[in-house]
Amino acid sequence: MKRCSSALTYCSKECQTASWKLSHKFSCKIHPSIASPDDPDKPVSKAGQPKKFTEEWMELQVDKELSRWLQLWRSCFQAWTTIALDLPNHPKDRYTTRRSTRQPEDDPAKQYEVIDASVVKISDVFAANPDIEVNIDPTDFTRFRFVVILQNYKGEPKRLRLVQWNDPNSDTWRSIGKEESAQLAAGWSEVLVYSLENYSPAKVEQMLGKRGRKIVNSGLSDQSNS
Repeated sequence: MKRCSSALTYCSKECQTASWKLSHKFSCKIHPSIASPDDPDKPVSKAGQPKKFTEEWMELQVDKELSRWLQLWRSCFQAWTTIALDLPNHPKDRYTTRRSTRQPEDDPAKQYEVIDASVVKISDVFAANPDIEVNIDPTDFTRFRFVVILQNYKGEPKRLRLVQWNDPNSDTWRSIGKEESAQLAAGWSEVLVYSLENYSPAKVEQMLGKRGRKIVNSGLSDQSNS
């Protein structure tokens, strides 16, 4: 798997190149704490990087930890995004999640607690977060996205990550019946919250695989019966 400076993971060099040209180059930037003052697109030397336990170093660790957690759950969030969008009924909506920090965990997949998840319009996301710098092609209907908002224990937003990708199966999802799509999307946010709290990323990926449709729905029943 190819990685772009610890930001994203790609299945091949060709996929990474295509994604870079489409949008990733507009949003992939050097972290401010290690960016060169002369050229923000280049990192400073190792000697010039923040010293351990300084405020700048702590901020960098937050971003690294969030990136690691997001990589572990990314495939699951992509699958839930497709389900939650309910494409035959709401083709222009987008998916967002809100997360907060929790007590330190040994498991990197459990570093954050999901507060809620919802489907919102991308225009509303930009209106609420005007500092987002990302390239959006409104004519590309195969490109999906989700937003992660990290909050501290006070509920104050500290980080925002927007992840987008092209789904080759988008036409298949759009062609399923409206009623079936609505049934799949019903209760998805509750299942997402429950699954991240109780299962590993690998287990959730398995649940969202070939039998994903049935298990996502049955997962909500299991949750209500537990």
